Amino acid sequence: MLRTEHISVNFGGIKALDDVNIRVESGNIVALIGPNGAGKTTLFNVITGFISGYSGKVFFQDEDISHVAPNVIFQKGISRTFQNLKIINDVTIKENLILGLLKKKIKKYYFKNFFRMDKNFRKEIEQTLENTLELFGISEWKDKTPDEAPYGVLKYLELARSYLSSPSLLLLDEPAAGLNNFEKEKMIELIKKLKNEGITVLMVEHDMNFISSLADKVYCLNFGKIIAEGSYIEVRNNPDVMKAYLGDEDA
Repeated sequence: MLRTEHISVNFGGIKALDDVNIRVESGNIVALIGPNGAGKTTLFNVITGFISGYSGKVFFQDEDISHVAPNVIFQKGISRTFQNLKIINDVTIKENLILGLLKKKIKKYYFKNFFRMDKNFRKEIEQTLENTLELFGISEWKDKTPDEAPYGVLKYLELARSYLSSPSLLLLDEPAAGLNNFEKEKMIELIKKLKNEGITVLMVEHDMNFISSLADKVYCLNFGKIIAEGSYIEVRNNPDVMKAYLGDEDA
């Protein structure tokens, strides 16, 4: 479904990515690990069009999407979450979901006039929103603003909003970060549900227990290079990976 070929990125004199080749097969959950500063989020930014100054190629469903704008990549079926949550604080949890449901085609006019839409269309949207709120376990928070909700609920909200954009491929940037053990277990179950619905997942994550519960394949980046790939066990036991993490307290 997704592959990168010889991706390299330079920031000044620093090589953030160096000849990176990965492949994500349809229906799989693939994890990208590595110490802080290894280039993981930079690779996400290349794939989703937020960085255009790179060499190499990105292919999605055999189409070359190299150097394509983020909104075009989004419309092709690639959605993502961010380390810093992209949530609107002055509207409710439910209203935040509308942005995902109507994708990024929505304009301010349509958002402000959501409740003036055609009755049947509004009913269909309302049902979809309610189903999604229930699926992600955040129904009880739907009329609250993000400022009133726990951090875990906001993480589920961002995932739900990405889900509503109907992606074929979903990129998750540290989905377990900031969650307690109970919330992590719930996040694992939610990601499994997405996989069961046919959504392919590429995630950046530090939590190895979280990764071992989900990943079909793992890549490890260090100093911008892929140093290992394979199953979770294979990558975890790779000497180069163990060396990369030695003394990294954030791993």
